[in-house]
Amino acid sequence: MDLLGIGVGPANLALAALADGLSGLRVACVEERPAFRWHPGLLIEGATLQVPFLADLVTLVDPTSRWSFLNWLRERGRLFPFYFAERFHIPRVEYEAYCRWVAGRLPNLRFGLRAEEVRREPDGLLAVRIAPTAGAGASGD
Repeated sequence: MDLLGIGVGPANLALAALADGLSGLRVACVEERPAFRWHPGLLIEGATLQVPFLADLVTLVDPTSRWSFLNWLRERGRLFPFYFAERFHIPRVEYEAYCRWVAGRLPNLRFGLRAEEVRREPDGLLAVRIAPTAGAGASGD
């Protein structure tokens, strides 16, 4: 593994999405929870993100990425309604659903695994001890 993300929040989810499809770079992320969750219990009805939708997981780095928020809307038949609503700040509930969609489709995410130890080896590389947690699985949905 060239790069291992510990935890699957928006930052490592973005990293995994941007690395998806890059040849020659082996990237994986592990998360102890059984599925992607963003701020569980704090998704207050009507609350929006504090940044515009273009600051999704990938668009500012790769506007052509299949993991963009706009592509998520398109796949749901909601791109034109979103456009005509003229909203730059999306509801937090919707952002979490978008992130779950990405997490459920990326092959380089592993849920139900806990990184229990990280240590530096004599050759300078890092070794990570990973163990399964209850409800182990490999997808984010």
